[in-house]
Amino acid sequence: MKAYLPEFSIEKLLLDSAHDAYAVYQYCRRENITPFIDLNPGHTGHFTYKDDFSIDNDGVPLCKLGLRMHKDGYEAAKHRAKYRCPKSNRKRGCFCGHPCSPAKYGRTVHIFTDDNPRLFNIPPRDSKAWEKEYDGRTSVERSNKREKEDYKLEDGRHRSTKMWYCRLYGIMMLQHLDAWEMPSVPAFQDSLLGLPA
Repeated sequence: MKAYLPEFSIEKLLLDSAHDAYAVYQYCRRENITPFIDLNPGHTGHFTYKDDFSIDNDGVPLCKLGLRMHKDGYEAAKHRAKYRCPKSNRKRGCFCGHPCSPAKYGRTVHIFTDDNPRLFNIPPRDSKAWEKEYDGRTSVERSNKREKEDYKLEDGRHRSTKMWYCRLYGIMMLQHLDAWEMPSVPAFQDSLLGLPA
């Protein structure tokens, strides 16, 4: 892609869990790209952090009772996120029946994003910012389905990369033509359903 579009810069990368690999995160960090990649549940044993506590599928620390800890801010200067005991608050302190720390506010965990960029993403996987960006993947998945299944991209028996590109570009042009020819809602109702606009 960089060879064809050298002036194009990528700021965000949305990928599914098949791309959950350290090399991808290292590349993103090197190129100043924000990755939005689901954790691959098939990577067993990768959800422990410093033998102290474990991490859930979203990269959120779990307390010793197995409860998700609460986010308590992010220190950009130190590249670390802070999580606190799920059974504590600023007024009452820790009200857990089995406290895992003698501290008044319960256990506090600092996650250094540099330690493991795969597990600890910025924005965190359980945040609204993550959800908003990742929702954009659904339109990409629909586009991929249209290319592969409706326009039979993979049915071509080409050996040449150039022929694959020609086929793909042709399919992409057809997708654009489809979008331009989509009728408005009132026109659709008039033509197909016979309803008044």
